[in-house]
Amino acid sequence: MLVTHTDCRIISPEGMMTKERLERDVAIFSRMLALRGIPEDGRVILKASNSYWFVVSLFSLCNIAVSVTVVDEQTVLDEVAQIYDEAGACCILTDCDLELPHALVILIQDLIQEEAAHPHWVGEPAIEALDFTKWCERTDALILYSSGTTGKPKGIVKAGATFMENIKHSIHTMNYLPSDHMLPIVPFSHFYGISLIFSWWLTSCSLIICNPKNLWSVFASITKDQATIVDANPSAFYTLLRMLSRKPKQLEMIRSSPVRMWCVGGSPLTQDLEEKFNNIFRQPLLNGYGLSELGNVALGTLECPKGCGRPLPNVDLKIRDAAGNQQAEGNVGEVWIRSAGCMEGYLNRPDLTQSVLQDGWFKTGDLGYLDEEILYVIGRSGKTVNRMGYMVSPVYIEDRIGSIGYRSCVIALEDEAKGTLLVAFIESESAQVLPVLRKEMNRVLPSYMFPDLLLPLARFPLNRNGKVDRLEMERIALQKAASRKG
Repeated sequence: MLVTHTDCRIISPEGMMTKERLERDVAIFSRMLALRGIPEDGRVILKASNSYWFVVSLFSLCNIAVSVTVVDEQTVLDEVAQIYDEAGACCILTDCDLELPHALVILIQDLIQEEAAHPHWVGEPAIEALDFTKWCERTDALILYSSGTTGKPKGIVKAGATFMENIKHSIHTMNYLPSDHMLPIVPFSHFYGISLIFSWWLTSCSLIICNPKNLWSVFASITKDQATIVDANPSAFYTLLRMLSRKPKQLEMIRSSPVRMWCVGGSPLTQDLEEKFNNIFRQPLLNGYGLSELGNVALGTLECPKGCGRPLPNVDLKIRDAAGNQQAEGNVGEVWIRSAGCMEGYLNRPDLTQSVLQDGWFKTGDLGYLDEEILYVIGRSGKTVNRMGYMVSPVYIEDRIGSIGYRSCVIALEDEAKGTLLVAFIESESAQVLPVLRKEMNRVLPSYMFPDLLLPLARFPLNRNGKVDRLEMERIALQKAASRKG
């Protein structure tokens, strides 16, 4: 029986909430949802921004043991309607008014106001330690939707028991402590954020909630609220470093803060970001690797800060080439994973599930390699393209450019003469870096991999996951290539 007894608290814009306050609010929300007729075997969509009330809503749904379908707060209305129908949901719990006539929409704000206005109608709940045992017994406890940036969004079905077991292994590996103050600068609606919420609760430490879109507020949270663990995606760390480079006073305050672990995930960590961070903060940026389909796979730690760290217990890794042959240590190939935390499958997509699972191994589509059992991930394998008779990987080119200290995004476009036109964007506010970069690229790239267009871009566009929006980058590349021909 999974029952947690904690002394944890939440520090948020809504105030400082104790464990007892959280448990009371969860008990009240659970009763109000039951009064609205939410069945125990139901499926509820949760769509909300980071806040104390997101945590209350998530734990309330787990407490009444319904299947929780979490979608990003920026998901458009048509996509929400599609997910509602596909998931067979009975209602949507949200912090924004949605005009979906065929759906039952419950506003989080209404539950907050009703509890305050009608305390006798709600009834004083029996305050007990949260118990997620029944929720963990569900094979569809959690359904996570992919961002859908490269196609139709997919519902990833997770069993409660395997999800929770993966979280426990992660806590042990990272050595989270009850004295920690965890600051996630990631959306709570994604696996990364949800995993940190449960890690916080099971660790019995403190959780700091900030607006991940307002990075200036993050500085205050780190210093004022005494954060000891900070998690963010690479794009957020790039932005933080740029902002602090113009604010030496704030930089010194962050350097002297009690942060003991800076953690990064969500997309590959480039060598230039890793080196810049280490040089500025004199601390390692601990990289981790995981997928919604598998949970956390490997985590960098203070004891082993190299690459993405070693795999968690009950996780096996292989590196395979395009023909499926296992690669020797140090050779780059596709990362295949066998994990006890693997998903049940894609919702209503058995064909897609079978395409990524083979004899219990999940084909990630990511390029990487192993070195002394430590996993190094380069990025999405994507498509290799034919260029002047050679097979070329844009991801490999990005990795090599990153090795000389530049963040890049390489887009491959069809071209009659070369087969493929390579457009490389360099994140820089000035074109003056390009002559130096061209010279340095000659050292790390063969001539057939050298980009046809090398263009500076002050800020890479990001999707709602905080990753580089490659579809938007492709649109810009097509525009640049057309203007070049004109």
